[in-house]
Amino acid sequence: MLYVVVQIALAVWAGRGARSDADYLVAGRSLGPFAVGMSLFATWFASETLIATSGEVARQGLAGARAEPFAYAIGILAIALFFAHRLRRGGYITIADFLRDRFGAGTESLAAIVIALSAATWSAAQLFAFATIISSASGLDFTGALIGATLLVMGYTLFGGLAGDVVTDILQGAVIIAAMVILFVLMVQASGGVAAMWAAAPPTVWSFTAPGESWVDRAELWLIPIAGTMVSQEALSRTLAARTPEVARRGAFLAAAIYLCAGLIPVSFGLFGPQLAPLLGVELGADEAYLPSLAQALFPPWLLIIFTGALVSAILSSVDSALLAVSAVVTESGFRRWRPDATPLAMLRAARVSTVAAAAVAAGLALQGESLRNLVLDAGAIAAVLAVPIIAGLISAPRSPRAAVATVLVQMLVLAVLDWVMGMTGAFLWMIAAGTATYIGLAVLDRARAPGNSSAAR
Repeated sequence: MLYVVVQIALAVWAGRGARSDADYLVAGRSLGPFAVGMSLFATWFASETLIATSGEVARQGLAGARAEPFAYAIGILAIALFFAHRLRRGGYITIADFLRDRFGAGTESLAAIVIALSAATWSAAQLFAFATIISSASGLDFTGALIGATLLVMGYTLFGGLAGDVVTDILQGAVIIAAMVILFVLMVQASGGVAAMWAAAPPTVWSFTAPGESWVDRAELWLIPIAGTMVSQEALSRTLAARTPEVARRGAFLAAAIYLCAGLIPVSFGLFGPQLAPLLGVELGADEAYLPSLAQALFPPWLLIIFTGALVSAILSSVDSALLAVSAVVTESGFRRWRPDATPLAMLRAARVSTVAAAAVAAGLALQGESLRNLVLDAGAIAAVLAVPIIAGLISAPRSPRAAVATVLVQMLVLAVLDWVMGMTGAFLWMIAAGTATYIGLAVLDRARAPGNSSAAR
């Protein structure tokens, strides 16, 4: 609890100088490459990276590690290669700002709704994990723990903003890595050394595919995290807060490298930890209970407290970023359009009120009880709805506001019907295909009808 209080105090201290929405949402565009990289890593290295990935690898072998760390690391790398420099050069605060610049107000409004839905779902996943930890440690029921977690995170984000988020991200990222390294060392020692640990792993754990999977299942498992990451407001906000476009790109490259290296440690817990159960005389939990049970078996009580603090760090560094993403689009694409003459202080107040509302919505989603991994994948699929128009805007494809709006609407409809209503395998691939076809078809049609086009003139 003391650790959490220190985090809150540090966030409030770092965010004390906010005087405008830009100060609150993009830290006054003051971040250097290390701050961008470490903060992006800590934001994306969330609770499911530790808890869910370890459990899935323990159950499925390497096949359980495809989304995390590999696919998400590729998504961050895509930000570095294709998005960070160009978006920071444009001076945008949100992805919706970029889409307004390319396709007009209609696309901006739709994008703001999509970003808010995705970020609220991501927040719900982190609150779900935080409430689970509080419930286990305190004996509170899940609902009471969720209310406490929401109030704590809401206050933490309300006063700190992105500046507070980044400062605490650096500390939280260091705590996460240190705790994982300690647990890894203890696991190696309990196994009798690296060679013995490696030899004890059954051959089946090295398969990168799961039995009974179709190529559609595999494609979606890779594409949803990659596409959802590279167009995520939560991730891109770090690069948009960089001092310069080049700093944004370098910071994103650093984040991808840290994420992949650190992400391999939870994978090792899933690969080698199950063989320790008979040696330690314990029964390890399944799925999301696996990593906490492994830590409890290996850590002395005082180190277990530190490891719990690392889990809390992973949650706090992600949930505040998601709440700020909702706040950003509500403020910049909602309040600013409604009150274009609003003062910087009024914009700051609107951003903070939006943070409170976002926390309440995320708590409501967390109460639905969906699994941690499913909540995260849902958030990624929703965010990926914007991938086609964003890429079209970046590559200077024919700019058709009608095509961009129709693309987002068609993809949302396809995702809602095929995935959420019918539960159809391959819904995400159909969504991307439908969106691409819609954009190309309408953009070509609009270009053909444009005044001065030779074919239209005939």
